Amino acid sequence: MAEKLLIKAETIEECDLISALIQDSLFHMTYHSFHEDKKCLRLMLNRFCWELEKDYEQHQCYFRVHSGLYIHGVESIVVNNNFKQSHGYLNLLTMHVSDNEINLIFSEHKHICINISKILVYLKDLHDIYPTPTKPHHECLD
Repeated sequence: MAEKLLIKAETIEECDLISALIQDSLFHMTYHSFHEDKKCLRLMLNRFCWELEKDYEQHQCYFRVHSGLYIHGVESIVVNNNFKQSHGYLNLLTMHVSDNEINLIFSEHKHICINISKILVYLKDLHDIYPTPTKPHHECLD
C-alpha cells in the first residue's frame, strides 16, 4: 500500500510540485470550506495518483485518493460567475501560484482566484488509495 502524501509548500517552486500532483483531480463545488478565523480555504479533491502511474504494469490499474488541499493566509476569494452554475464534478487542470495569488483552473472555463498574504499550502491524502481502470487523457490541440 502506498504511503499517504503530506506535503507543505511555502514557495512557488514547492507549489509547482503540488500543482503536478493535483492535476486532473475531481472537485465538486460542495466539497470546500472557508475558515475565516484561520484564513484557510479547504478543498476536498479526488486526486489521480500520478506518482503511482509507473506501477500500472505491476497492478494492472491506476489509483486515486481523496485528498485535502489547504490554502492558508487567504485574504479574499474571487470565483468567476459561471462557477455557480456547476452541478457536478469539475476537473482541476492546474494551480498557478505567485507571491500574492493562487489560481485554481478548472474545466468548463471555471476558476478560483485566491488572494493570499503569504504562500502556505498543504496537500494531504485523507484515505487509502483505491484502484481505477482509467487514466486522465488530454486531447492534443494542433
